[in-house]
Amino acid sequence: MEDFAYLAKESNAAWLAGRGDGRFERYERFYQSERAGTASDFDLEKSNEGYGQFSSSQPSPLLSFLSAPWVGRVAIALFALYMGTRVVPQLAKVGPTATGIALVAAFVSLRIFHRRRRKSR
Repeated sequence: MEDFAYLAKESNAAWLAGRGDGRFERYERFYQSERAGTASDFDLEKSNEGYGQFSSSQPSPLLSFLSAPWVGRVAIALFALYMGTRVVPQLAKVGPTATGIALVAAFVSLRIFHRRRRKSR
């Protein structure tokens, strides 16, 4: 029977071959840095135990991605856009003049806010 495990990205065979989700590359970088740091008394078993501790202390790539500041800004912008498409038409039905004045005031205040922020940099 033939083993086709190497075809799956997540398999151990693919990991050992250096293909897949990047775990091998992270291990290889750790291994090279450990070996360069302690070239004279390098111990592979200690290094592997150290990698277990190192990898468990690192946040997951998904968590790192989601905690990036720009992700929050994009989420807030999309939420504001969604709410704007829901709220503004309803307000425009009730009071079109007041809605128009409120939108103009909001855009002008955003413009002033961004101009002040750019000047302070």
